[in-house]
Amino acid sequence: MLFAAICLVGVIFSILSGVVWFRNKNIIEGAVMGIVMWFFIHILVSMGLFVIDKYTVFRAGCGAAAASFAVLVLAIFLRRSKPFRWKHIFRNDMSVKDMLIPLIVSLLALPLVTTKNEFFGMGQDQGVYQTQAILFMNGDTKRQKDITEYHDVTDETEKAAFAYNIRSRLAGYDIPHAEYPDTVYDRSVGPSSGIIHGIPTYSALLAMWGSIFGMEHMEDFETILFVCLIFVVYFITRSLKLKKTTSACVCALTAVAPVIIWTAKSSLTEIMLTLIPAVFLYFMTDEDTKQRWMSIIPVAVFGCYHVSLYTMLPMFIMVYGGMYVFTRERQYAVLMPVTVAGYLASFFMMKQVQPFYTMNNYSPLFVGGVGVHNITKVVVIGSAAAFAAVIIFDLIVKKLTKKDFSQKKFLRKASSSKLFALLLRLLIILPCAYIIIKAFMTYSDWKSASHVTLWGFCANVGFLVMPLAMVSALIFAKFFAESHQRLVVFIMFFYCILIYSAFLRFEVRYYFYFSRYLAPFIPVGIIFSGIALDRFGGKLLIPAAAASFLFIARYDAYLVWHKDDTRIEWSVLSDLADFVEADNCVLISNDYASRLWLPIRSMTGAHVIPVDDSDPDQLDKLAARYGRVMVITKDILDEEDYTAIYSNKIHHIEDDMVNTGTIIPMPKFFYSFLEEIHLYSYDKYRFVYTAAGDYSKLSGVSGLEATFCWTDSEEAQVECGLYPGDYDVTLEMGCGIPLEQIGRDSVEVTLLLNGEEIGTQEITQSNNGQPLHFSADEDQVLDGENVLEIRSPLWSASLANPNDDRELGIAFSSVRFSPVS
Repeated sequence: MLFAAICLVGVIFSILSGVVWFRNKNIIEGAVMGIVMWFFIHILVSMGLFVIDKYTVFRAGCGAAAASFAVLVLAIFLRRSKPFRWKHIFRNDMSVKDMLIPLIVSLLALPLVTTKNEFFGMGQDQGVYQTQAILFMNGDTKRQKDITEYHDVTDETEKAAFAYNIRSRLAGYDIPHAEYPDTVYDRSVGPSSGIIHGIPTYSALLAMWGSIFGMEHMEDFETILFVCLIFVVYFITRSLKLKKTTSACVCALTAVAPVIIWTAKSSLTEIMLTLIPAVFLYFMTDEDTKQRWMSIIPVAVFGCYHVSLYTMLPMFIMVYGGMYVFTRERQYAVLMPVTVAGYLASFFMMKQVQPFYTMNNYSPLFVGGVGVHNITKVVVIGSAAAFAAVIIFDLIVKKLTKKDFSQKKFLRKASSSKLFALLLRLLIILPCAYIIIKAFMTYSDWKSASHVTLWGFCANVGFLVMPLAMVSALIFAKFFAESHQRLVVFIMFFYCILIYSAFLRFEVRYYFYFSRYLAPFIPVGIIFSGIALDRFGGKLLIPAAAASFLFIARYDAYLVWHKDDTRIEWSVLSDLADFVEADNCVLISNDYASRLWLPIRSMTGAHVIPVDDSDPDQLDKLAARYGRVMVITKDILDEEDYTAIYSNKIHHIEDDMVNTGTIIPMPKFFYSFLEEIHLYSYDKYRFVYTAAGDYSKLSGVSGLEATFCWTDSEEAQVECGLYPGDYDVTLEMGCGIPLEQIGRDSVEVTLLLNGEEIGTQEITQSNNGQPLHFSADEDQVLDGENVLEIRSPLWSASLANPNDDRELGIAFSSVRFSPVS
């Protein structure tokens, strides 16, 4: 509750900051931007904590709240025109009418994204982020993890099998090889130690939300991001002064884009990545030109969120450079080198947090001898060159700027230039021609060619909308040159849609998983289309948008009611964890190891081991090592050796990559089947028996009291499963005996195993409530079922409590058999 309250206060601070800072705008706009900034602040704070390896869910939440408060104070200080005149701070437009379009679209679109995918597990980015979030929520927050059960193994063959299972079952648990140029990975920990795949700031958001609303709801904050995206897109259309019909169509097309819907239902980074470029565009198209420096905020967040910043860096530089040329405003001259420096800082931060993931993601640059061993040097040299280049560019532009420079005249001259209009047309024609020619030369059939990235953008932006917009842009290229804001959109469209489709990601391997890389740029394509078609009003855009929607409606409808990338329900994962205790050992079948190994270990604190098919004695060894062994499997196990604890059915849902559309290869349905999952307690050989967990195996005892029970017979019994050997037997007490009240100095406790005495101990004032220790010889132990008898005299409980009429002996919580080596 405390953490939830802290986060709520932080959100309120951030909303107030947005309202204060955007005081000349609608109060809803300020509130929405405040919410967006809260998530941005959480990412920035989390990244700082990850860099110094001090992250916890609580610290990140408190840090974000403190930072939000600091931003609020700063906003108030900067926005107050007169001291202590609060009316000069809050003077927002309170009209709801102006916000009806995004409100209505958001309400209608909510059902598209409210049903989220469930838990996936290791082996794919979505499941890795979920698993990392579960670890965070349960206090496992260190950068480098270690599966400590590996160190309990002494046999070298078993150790090798354990290490193999870690590498093969936990894809996404990155363990760099010995030659990998790593700066933070401590190899001395051993082959069981690794760093979770990915930059963890997204997992930190999942963990924050899951800590407040429950693990099964950790993805729900993406619904808020989805709604914020619709609003931000609407704010951009207002800044661009598009017709209301166009604004409505743009918002609707954003809301129904199948890839955006899919990402908003998944535990993947892309829904936030979709919001980041949109917020950048929001600031760059703001009518108040003095606000445009704030566009560096989403760039900074990008640098703390995803390693792909290096692919977008040229676009940010192009936008800032273009605006500097057209406006000669100093802010753009400063923003260019700041962006380059920020990128370099981002690289080193990510390399500090997850070097294996970070450097491997630069693989597209691994040409001409470039690789992980020298990529850092390449990045530093490249950044230094880029920094020098933008400084030189700034100086040249400044040198060429006349004292009487006029933005309006320069813009008018550019828009009337046939050469500049030709350049804009070529920026559309050349990438499209390259894509068409390459596709024609690469593919021999439509089924393969339909995976071209540009075609995927067309399907998601609007099957008819984007092609019509590109034709309109070719015809009316001058229109984009008449406004700084429209030029920004044009540059972003050129790079994010056309260059990206031609050179950065030519094809989508399959939908929807790999199509998520399109999501961040779909709003850019939609906004560009809105600008290009706005001149025609609703006569062209409404039919084109309606036709596009009808084309994708079947895919949207299927996404509404169906989940993708699910390998176990959250409820089943929670149920399993409820039955496992911290001192248990859990043996997981290989069918479920990738899904459950790390979550069960983190949620319960138990020792978790995957099945080693080559070791028939594994269960007995684990029982001897840890005591009680639980087994998670899909198989029905022998009732004589096991006790069934829990059973359920789980759904396994994934893309089948077969049943796809003909025109656009999006899934028409997902591959789904049921699996059985069972939790058993291994009873043939068990070395720990607890009153709470094994009450059914006890006799001669009273009802369970918390974690212990009293014997109410002079000969209480515990049914045990042991294999022959010498044992140290420990009888753990639940509480002491009130010796003074019952008038005794001591109470004798005798243990018998299979009718043979294994020792007698006295309970006195000095050891009352402490464990009692006994020893059993191998010839007293049977192979399999054994009976441990606890003999102790009874006393009247009424002597200590007049309201208790029971006859009691001792209160014990567990019996542990420790094999003597």
